[in-house]
Amino acid sequence: MSKMEINSRFRIDDSRLRWLLLFSLLVQIIFSITQVGFLHPDQHFQLIEFSSWQLGEPSGATSVWELKSHIRPTVQVYLFSGFILACRFFHIYDAFVQLAILRLIFGLLGFVVFNAIGIYYFKSNKKLLYLVLLLINLSWSLPYIRTLFSSEMASSIVFFGAILLYELKKGKFLYVLLTGFLFSLAFYFRFQIAFGIVGFGIWFLFIDRKYVNLLPIAIGFAAGVAINVFLDYHFYHQLVFTPFDYYRVNITEGKAAEFGTSSFLWYILLLALVIGTPPLSIFLFYYSLKGAGQQYRQPLVFAVAFFIIGHCLVAHKEERFMFPIVNVLPVIAGWGLESFIAYYQRARTGIRNFLKGILYFSVALNTLVLILFLILNPYYQAIEFTRKLTNTFKDSKPTIYCFSRTPFETESGLPLTFYRKNAPNIKLVKFHDADSARYLKNAWMVTTFNDAKEKLSLFDSLGFKPQLYSSAILWNTNAYLQSKQIGTINEIWVLYKKE
Repeated sequence: MSKMEINSRFRIDDSRLRWLLLFSLLVQIIFSITQVGFLHPDQHFQLIEFSSWQLGEPSGATSVWELKSHIRPTVQVYLFSGFILACRFFHIYDAFVQLAILRLIFGLLGFVVFNAIGIYYFKSNKKLLYLVLLLINLSWSLPYIRTLFSSEMASSIVFFGAILLYELKKGKFLYVLLTGFLFSLAFYFRFQIAFGIVGFGIWFLFIDRKYVNLLPIAIGFAAGVAINVFLDYHFYHQLVFTPFDYYRVNITEGKAAEFGTSSFLWYILLLALVIGTPPLSIFLFYYSLKGAGQQYRQPLVFAVAFFIIGHCLVAHKEERFMFPIVNVLPVIAGWGLESFIAYYQRARTGIRNFLKGILYFSVALNTLVLILFLILNPYYQAIEFTRKLTNTFKDSKPTIYCFSRTPFETESGLPLTFYRKNAPNIKLVKFHDADSARYLKNAWMVTTFNDAKEKLSLFDSLGFKPQLYSSAILWNTNAYLQSKQIGTINEIWVLYKKE
């Protein structure tokens, strides 16, 4: 493909399209700022706390078994350490500001890569391009997922960026070599992306068949593996091959299966919910399957199909394991949209009205959920609470009594050392007997709704007044759920003051 052809594919000469991308960028930036904390402890402990350990600082990494087992690839840890050192060079020391910047970087990288993929495949069809970009940028969960500094999203951005690079530059030796290097980087960010790499490999051998590119891809991949082995050696202070150790511990020894198993239908249900919202998302999922069948010669189809099949065969299943591929599902759905539109146009009036009602309902629901994610749901309420707590007491040195546990630790007691270092002026004292609160005078106290729900009336009678919530709306929601004897939401924190 010539340079002129490439520029033609990516030139945005439609004002409506530019406004759509500008609005989508604004949404992505807002999500990047508001989504405080982490979605899964692995994201924090195996990256951020590992980085603190690497830098020789207080760390919670020693509390997790993955450090001693040497199964965690460290390239992303190195990147985070480099990012932290860069922040300190520019005198940015606040942990929450540092991670807000990091979420912005990740959100913008994901925004650029996945929109570029959408534009690459649908530039010639404006109607489909608008619809695909709307799905990429405004589906209820996708802007949220793109802000994650996690192995899943790092791998996803690099892997699909590599496929796009190959599609654009498959005739250029150095770019193809870079494609192979990026594949190895994606693999070391998250080993399970190997399923997608296998899918791409099969497409390359049987569909693309440009075998002259095999050598540069192999050289690039081997160079990436060598660099990662070197990084892992210096992190663990011994020669290790983390992909083998990961497979040995999690698969051969069955460690992964200890964390719960479920049917592959769980993944199918998840994938049917993420492109827009139900019930429209179910139609889009069906037409995604049709689109994949029609465009089976595309590398994305092979990569995504093998990724899903591989994960369905693995016993341990979590929704985050599908995150690497969810941002390209709108592209695959786009290939089936023409069939969906054609069906709508030839359907009888009653069916068209029914589908139109589904569309309006799903768009309204998607908008509502998108807004609720923005205002109610940072990744982790405890981290949002520690951010508020740190800002509240940044100019004082309070002693805060913590009923049951502190906000700087997880429900299982793992220490959130990275955030705790951000508030050295706050002294935390834990107590487990609620009656001890009777003896506190002029004191601050923190607890969660679920830890204290049986003692809230006692604290109220003792004169404790709420001063700050991780989320006042969710605290009041919990109070309502508790009154109806319905299960309550975890990790909703409160700061009390007793005069």
